Order: sequence, then C-alpha cells, then structure tokens
Amino acid sequence: MDYIREYKKYSSSYYVSEGTRTTAGVMIPVLTASWLGHLQAGIALGLGAMCVALTDNTGPIHHRINGMVAAILLIFLASLLTGFSIAYPWLLAVFIGVMGFACSFIGVYGTRANSVGGAGLLVMILSIDERYDSFQVLRNALLVSGGGIFYLAISMALYRLRPYKLLQQALGDALISTASYLRTRADFYNSTVDYEQTYKTLLDQQVQVHNKQNLVREMMFKTRDIVRESTHTSRILMMIFLDSVDLFERIMTSQQDYRHLHEMLDKSALLPAFREFILKIATEAEETGLALQEGRRSRLNPALEGELKALENRFLEVRASSMDDSNIEGFISLRHILDSLKDLYRRIEALHRYTSFDKKIGTDTSSREDYSRFVSPSEFNLKLLANNLSINSNIFRHSVRVSLSLVAGYFLSKILPFGHGYWILLTIIVILKPAYSLTKQRNIERLTGTFTGAVVGALILWVIRDDRALVGLMIIGMVIAYSMLRVKYMVAVVAMTVYVLIAFHFLKPGDFTEVLRDRLIDTFAGSMIAFIATFAIPPRWEHEQIQELLQNAIEAQAKYFSFISKPFIAEPLNNLDYKLHRKEAFVQLANLSDAFQRMLNEPRRQQKKSQVIHQMVVACHMIISHTATLSSYRRLAEEYASDKFKPIIKASLGHLENAARLLEGSKDANAILNDEENFVIREELKQLLQQRLRELAAGSLETATRRKLSELKTLADQFEYINKISIELEKLSSRLVSSN
Repeated sequence: MDYIREYKKYSSSYYVSEGTRTTAGVMIPVLTASWLGHLQAGIALGLGAMCVALTDNTGPIHHRINGMVAAILLIFLASLLTGFSIAYPWLLAVFIGVMGFACSFIGVYGTRANSVGGAGLLVMILSIDERYDSFQVLRNALLVSGGGIFYLAISMALYRLRPYKLLQQALGDALISTASYLRTRADFYNSTVDYEQTYKTLLDQQVQVHNKQNLVREMMFKTRDIVRESTHTSRILMMIFLDSVDLFERIMTSQQDYRHLHEMLDKSALLPAFREFILKIATEAEETGLALQEGRRSRLNPALEGELKALENRFLEVRASSMDDSNIEGFISLRHILDSLKDLYRRIEALHRYTSFDKKIGTDTSSREDYSRFVSPSEFNLKLLANNLSINSNIFRHSVRVSLSLVAGYFLSKILPFGHGYWILLTIIVILKPAYSLTKQRNIERLTGTFTGAVVGALILWVIRDDRALVGLMIIGMVIAYSMLRVKYMVAVVAMTVYVLIAFHFLKPGDFTEVLRDRLIDTFAGSMIAFIATFAIPPRWEHEQIQELLQNAIEAQAKYFSFISKPFIAEPLNNLDYKLHRKEAFVQLANLSDAFQRMLNEPRRQQKKSQVIHQMVVACHMIISHTATLSSYRRLAEEYASDKFKPIIKASLGHLENAARLLEGSKDANAILNDEENFVIREELKQLLQQRLRELAAGSLETATRRKLSELKTLADQFEYINKISIELEKLSSRLVSSN
C-alpha cells in the first residue's frame, strides 16, 4: 500500500474540511471566552457550535443552511426545556423519553433531518447534570444557540470564499471510489480469481460509488448557480461529473463470461497483461480525483499511450500466431475489451484536461437535459410521518427503542454512585441505529475505541506536562474525531476519548483516573442498554424487506434493458429517458446490495435464504453490467438493427417481468418463447464463423467478414448473456418465494 498516497486522499478530502471547520467553530469561542475569564460561557457557546456543526453535512448549500437554522432553533428549545425540567426528575424522565422518540422519528425525512434531531438530543443530554435558576437557564439556552449562530456564520463565510471547494472534494472522492471499483474489476483477469469474493467486493464498492455520485448530483443539480452555468468553473465541474458518470457506466461495459475467457486464453498470457493495464488506468482515474480534492492540475502519464499501443500489438501478435476454432470467440471478446480500454483511456485523458480548468476548454452544456429530473425532491409532509406511525416501520421501532433506552439510562445514572449520567445517554444515542448491523458495529467500535482512547489519553497526561502541548494535542484530537466520524468510527472514538480526557484535565486539574474510570464504566453501561434494547425491540430484519428490494431492482433493470434495446430493433431512443432509467437501475441495485450487506451482519438465525438472495444480487449486478455493455455498442445499431433481436428481447423482458411478479406474490406467468426462437440470429453467426475460419485457413486476417463477425457476435453475446441471467433470475425468484 502507498501510505503517502492514502494520506493525501484522506487529508485533502471533504471529511477533513468538515472536521477542521467543526473544530474551529467549537474552539474559537471556547478559547476566546477562556482568555476573557468566562470559560463556562465559552463552553456553552462551543456546545452550540458543535451541535450545529454535526448537521452541516456536505450537500446543497440551501439544504445546509436550512439544517443549521433548524438545529439552532431546536437546541435553544431543548436547552431551555431541559433546564426547567431538571428540578423535577420524573418530569425530566418524561421529557427525555419524548425527545428521544421525536428527535429520532424526524429521521424519516433523511440524513440531514436525522442530524438535526441528533443535535437536539445532544444538547439535552449534555445539560442534564447542570442545575441553574430560571435566569441562568435562559442565559445558557441563549449562549448555546449563540454558539450555533457563530458556527453558521463561519460555515457561510467559508462557502462564500470558496464556493466550489466542497463540490470539488466530493467529486474527487467519487472518482477515487470509481478507480477502486475499476481496480477490483481487474481481478477478473487474474487466473486465480475468487469470483464469489470479487463480486461481493464489487457490490460493496458499487454502493459506495452510487452514494458518492448521488451526493455530488444533489450538490450540483440543486445548487442554482451551478445549474445555470454562471461561471467557467461551474461548467467545468458539471462536465467532469457528467463524464465521470459515463466513465463508471463504461467501466461496467467490460462485463464478460470471465470463466469462459480464462478457459480459452489462459495459455496465451494475454489476460495478465490486460490486468496490468487496467490497474494503470485505475491509477490515472484516482489521480484525477486526488487532483480535484487538492485543487491542482493532474497530468496523464505520458507513457500510458505507448503501453496501450504495445498491448494492442501484443494482442495482434498472439492472435495471429495462436487463434483457431477453439479460441476464436475468446479473441473476439478480448478485442472488444481492448476497444473498451481505448475508450477508457480517452475519457481519463479528458478528465485530466478538465482539472486544469483552462478557459480554452469547450464547456457547452446547453444540450444537457433537465437536471431537476435526476434528483429526488426534498419535501416535508405530514403524510410521511403518519405513514410511519406503525410497528411495521423501521424508523418507528428505532424511535421507540431510543426513547425507552434513554429513560432506562437516565434512571440507571441516578442509581449508580459514580460517573456522569450524560455519558451513559450519549453512548446510547451514538450506538443505537435503525439497522441491527449498524448498532452491532457501533457497539463494538464504541467499546473498543473508548478503551483504546482511555489508554492513549492516560499515557499522554502521564508523559506530557506542558499545557500548550496538551491544548495542541486536544485540537488535533478534535480534528481527527470530527473528520473520521463518518469514515472510520472507531478511530473517531479513540480521538474523541483522548480530547475529552485532556479537556477534563483542564476543567478539573488533578487526578484524571476518576474521570477515566467513570468514562469506561458509563460506556459499558450504555453499551449494555443499547444491546439489550436492540433485542427487546428488534428492528425489521433485512430478510423481511429484501424481497421488495429485489423486485424493485429487477423492474428497474427490465426498464433499463427495454430502453437500451430500442436502437437494435430500429426504434428511436430518447437520451434523457435512457439516462433516467440508467440512474434508477443503478440506484435500485445499490439499495439492494446495501441491504444484503446489512443482512450478512445480522444474527445468523435471521440470515434466511441468504444463499439464494446472494445469487440473485450477483445476477442483478451481472445483468446491469451486460446492459451497460450493450449501451456502449449503440453505434453498431445503425448497421445491425434487425427484427431478429426482437424474440430474445421479448423473451428476456418476459423472464424479468415474471421474476418481479413472483416476488410480488403473483402466481401468473407469461408464455415465454423457447430457446430456438430466442436465438435465431445465431444461425447467421454460424455461417459467418465458418466463412471466417476458411479465411484464416487461407491466411486472411483483416477482412470484412472478421469485422462483421466480431461486431455482430458481440451484440448477440450480450443479448444471450442477459437472456440466460433473466432465466436464472426467474428460477431463483421461484425458489425464494416457494421457501417462504
């Protein structure tokens, strides 16, 4: 692993920007107030800034503003009501329960709304150990909300100074993930490839690419200045994003029957050479992403063009010396993979050029479609809340679980003769998540991180006595904690525990072992409550809802395939509709893959029918890859469009529709054409193959027959692959529903 490169990817990412911004927003008022002799006021200001910062997730600017304003209002009310309730323990317990449910339930509106609710809970929890009179309660609430306003001002000032920085970082991060996806696909060219593990890794990486592309899409298409192409920079960023989405689809177009390819061509030693070049292309894609994050120009490796030419020459030499009737199909497939690599090279070359932001680069996006159709509308309506007020709703179960756990944690904190009650409650809200797999993972990471951080913090306080050095380490710990919060949670917990111990060292100088003991005990207590609550009020297990996700994915893929097939039967294809159906197919596949990964982390007894579901998820990934491959050959439709493709298209769509109906619970099935009718175009290919073999016997390599056989066979192969997978999906759907 290149550790320097990994460090650059992390240090230039928007995660670090968020962490640094949060740390500055918290520490500036604390340090300033401390210098003026008002430390307690500074702590209240810092608390408000921290809570609002947690809602300032990367996204469209107006979403960020709305989230922060909502958080400021909520933390003011939460601080006020908590302060007035503290004198009445039973009233405070009721308030904790109501806040726990309400602040968790608004998560139904999405991640940002969930962060706003989290800010309200955080202020409430961190205020329950403080007792103030009425004036002090109001003063504290104003200070907390004032800290939030201060952070809002900092965040907006930074945005005005560098309006495109976060977008560039998010776009670079998406390209880096795309490069990782391409690097994993290169493993298929390794003779010792583990197909099952590689597909599993691809599914996980595809979810990451989708999520990151969706974030960029939201930031770009919901930011008015960018959509209206107000500046050269915004137009360049728009071009980079649109080309990066096409790049990801193009990467998926290299889908082949890799087992068959290895059987035919392993002896030629060509596949390892292809793998090496794919890895170099992936490195170039990663370099463009890193350059975008760092705000510099990237340059294409000048040797890459020569290496591509050398790879093509090697392919031609091996083909001329060893191609015969036993491996001709393999060489045809490899030829098209080579064409795909040439196309990837040209796309990467263009992305490198874009990173210069040169004004000479043409950025005419006037022909681009209606961007608003590519993003989901953000609407807040009461109907969504009402629909989720049901025990069948996962967010409702989660909200009840959080509410009861917080009340239990509060009463436990009153019983225990030591510790701080807020740390138990803080542990509970951090660990409890709507999905079991996330709760389980957070529980383990929270415990491990707290114990590790406690050891590291103790060593620091034991070895270092200089206060300035300790303040520096505390600030570094805050930056690491807030920047790692959504990337590597355990690292964030370690850093958070360290800076909290140092902070308490300043607040209460003396023996830090008492604080250390309290943190460990409270963390363990909170973890146990969260663990028990997860089983007492279980979430909806993934096997209970994954069938619907499978149905959605198959239906979306059927529409995607239906649209991309139109040019091959001489029907017009609307480019906007094609792109919308492509996006929807990718979204549904990502949702399915994500749910399956969560299912694998659930208790084994809840992993029902996991083998069949795994086969279906992989089949869905393969069918969308072959459909993407088919889309890359649209230029061939002008020459080869024919009614001969209609039977196999109709049959494939029929199998997919049957699979979706079976998953929906329907017993009806369409009459599907038999195999002989599906593959009528194969007769023409057999004749072309015989003619090509006669040409090879006569020593003729580059002929019109070679070109036609190669192109027509490639099209037929993709239709046949899709047909076979659709049949398999129909069978697997039948097995899945019959085992219910």
